Amino acid sequence: KHIGVDSLAFISMRGLYRAIGETDRNPENPQYCDACFSGEYPIELTDRNGGPLPAQLSLLTEQV
Repeated sequence: KHIGVDSLAFISMRGLYRAIGETDRNPENPQYCDACFSGEYPIELTDRNGGPLPAQLSLLTEQV
């Protein structure tokens, strides 16, 4: 498909951190939230398990 760009490129996680002035990513304690890029989320994603989560409270409950 034609997407209207001059080029496509990939930047590594290390390259991303170096581009913003860091020497490298600290895997034990990342300097920035990069979960969308790395897939390493600080908490388990609840929607991966499927089904209802009884311990998770809804923010949309009605007050009576």
